[in-house]
Amino acid sequence: MSSFESSSSSSMNIPPQTKSDYENAEEEKQEALDVDHLEKMGYKQELHRGFSSFMSFAFCFTSTSVVVSIALSFDYTLKTGGSGVAVWSWMIGSLFTILVAYSLAEICSVYPHAGSVYHWSGQLAPADSAPLISYFCGWLSFVGNVTGDASYCSGFVSILNAVIMLHDKPSLSTTDQVLISIIVLFTWSAVNTLRINQQGWINNLSAIFQLSATLIIVIVLFIMTPKHATVHDVFFSTYNGTGLPFVYVCCISILSTLFSLSGYAGSANLAEETKDAGRTAPKEIVLTCICSAIAGFVYLLAVLFTIPNIAQFVKDNEENENENGDTLDDTVATFKLALSYHGTLILTILLLISFYFAGVASITSTTRL
Repeated sequence: MSSFESSSSSSMNIPPQTKSDYENAEEEKQEALDVDHLEKMGYKQELHRGFSSFMSFAFCFTSTSVVVSIALSFDYTLKTGGSGVAVWSWMIGSLFTILVAYSLAEICSVYPHAGSVYHWSGQLAPADSAPLISYFCGWLSFVGNVTGDASYCSGFVSILNAVIMLHDKPSLSTTDQVLISIIVLFTWSAVNTLRINQQGWINNLSAIFQLSATLIIVIVLFIMTPKHATVHDVFFSTYNGTGLPFVYVCCISILSTLFSLSGYAGSANLAEETKDAGRTAPKEIVLTCICSAIAGFVYLLAVLFTIPNIAQFVKDNEENENENGDTLDDTVATFKLALSYHGTLILTILLLISFYFAGVASITSTTRL
């Protein structure tokens, strides 16, 4: 056999490089660059990088979960300004939140590591005051995230209570609600013991579910509502159920919007666990903020168009107490205006599942601070 034939034969025995091999090599190369970038900042890579770009977006979108956040603060929204103030507050609040998101994304592109704001403040502040500023930022972020976890848990139990009340059964006692909240928190914590890429797939499912649930709720409410509010009512009518000066009410009403969009920077907390974090995490911060602002605005319009008269709606719901003195959750009561018992129950269950997914993502973000 000639040397040419021998070399040809041996080359034919070498398996061709597959696309997956190439992708794996590229991922390893990118991870090495990410690790090297952290080392240049004096930070050692400790966490597993298992989040892809879509997983990062899914986590952020689930953590923000505007449908859940709007449901949590819907009673506050209706009573602090009513429909018109809520709509304009959402548009103004979303605009400035997106601008803040761009600023945070710029910082995240330079410092893509766990801790986000806590760590960034230490890097950017003057050396003599950096420890103190970082300390306060860290604790404020942590307390804010823990409060968000508690609010999601409380909201989950409130919606579960609404499901029970829809069956014309006595609502849960305070003790039962606390016990259920503790159990739910434990399950969220258990999910967060999974490897980060496994959590990523859960967040992917969650994001798809929440987008689908939002779309279903919006379409159903717009189609099935027997009597819609007018465009003028939604965009310009006001209601002040606080007894405070209206100018002040207009100012505090924007808090509902800011709360609803507060989870958009979640991918920054998981930057150290994200592939190509210097580009992926900042991009998902901005993308999540924009998508959440749009989705939240559409959902908010859907529920507000379902209520022809907010003052009457608030009054009727407050007067319709059960034997325990509890009233139906305002969001569920809105569903009830448009739908029959079964339709209301289905939308409420969709909202309940969304609450659960949002809580899982919120706990994930908190654990990275």
